[in-house]
Amino acid sequence: MLVSFYFIMKKIITFFVCLLNFSLLFCLPGVKSEIKDLSGQYVYYKDSSFERESYFGILYYDEGTYCLRYYAPSYKTGKTTFPRKDIQILFSLNTEVKYVELIGEKIITSVTPEDTHLINYLHDLLYELTARRQKAGKITNKTSVPQVYEQFGGNVTINFDPLIPIFNIKDISMPDNSTPFKIVTAGQLISSSDKSFSDFSGFPTKITDKKHNLNIKNVNKNEFSYKKNDKITQKIVLDSLWKQNAENLFTLDNNAVLALDIIETNEINYTINSLSRKFILGTDYSYPNYDLLKIREINNTHFFSNTYFNTLSNTYTIDYKILTQIDNKHLGILTLSVFYGAHKGNQKYFENILSEYSASIKN
Repeated sequence: MLVSFYFIMKKIITFFVCLLNFSLLFCLPGVKSEIKDLSGQYVYYKDSSFERESYFGILYYDEGTYCLRYYAPSYKTGKTTFPRKDIQILFSLNTEVKYVELIGEKIITSVTPEDTHLINYLHDLLYELTARRQKAGKITNKTSVPQVYEQFGGNVTINFDPLIPIFNIKDISMPDNSTPFKIVTAGQLISSSDKSFSDFSGFPTKITDKKHNLNIKNVNKNEFSYKKNDKITQKIVLDSLWKQNAENLFTLDNNAVLALDIIETNEINYTINSLSRKFILGTDYSYPNYDLLKIREINNTHFFSNTYFNTLSNTYTIDYKILTQIDNKHLGILTLSVFYGAHKGNQKYFENILSEYSASIKN
């Protein structure tokens, strides 16, 4: 089995493991959130107010501990080469007050005297973005709030989305519709040794995948059923190219993985929004590209699709997830991950598979 295929299998397994972890729920100071943040969730934004390519990241450990990061790759202009910048600061906050009050900080990367303005930048964003999130009140749906923010040119609109962790900020837009500050990716750390946050360095400029390809012809279709209990059945129609590795797990050579499952919602503290957030976060060095994220809802079913970059395997996957509210106690889940090379030219093939999926309950 190809090494890269190991990562897509691991990502599927990690997704279902992380899906049930609802421990350690937190919020920003003085903020009422529709979805509580989980320990280990992080967000990255691209900040175009800098002359060079720059990213701001924030990682949430708990209500009193955050890690903020400024990252900029090296670049060359003329005969001058500007070095890579990577500054991370661990902040401790007073949890007894409803505003940002620092009680400690630790710079955990090497810095120079020239980096003082970047250290101040991280301080300012922690204060500013928290204050602006507080002013927006409780965010239950996508919301746009006009504000004055001199750093980004004065009159701006801050666009909020409850599915985005921590600040719930999707982007900051100008009157000309440009977005000098916008989300690029977000994720969930899976262990104390997970360095997905500190290792993020942006997305490659080109998507290539010559390792995976798919030739579909003369295939027979079969319907597969998965029953986690006596009442609920998930059905999927697949062709003879697919292999059933377990009752609810299928693989398409080294090109794709499909998995089914049922969640009993009385066993976990959940909302559709909180589960939806988990559906769009990256895990284990797999970074979703929020520019390509698509979410739609039809009746009681939510559909998600996005492109993920995995730095460990240096590969892209196209990920689909379907969340179905079967009844008030059960949710049906389908997740399909396809390598970019196999997906290219075969998008309708995979979309047809998804269109024939169903999850139903016996009355």
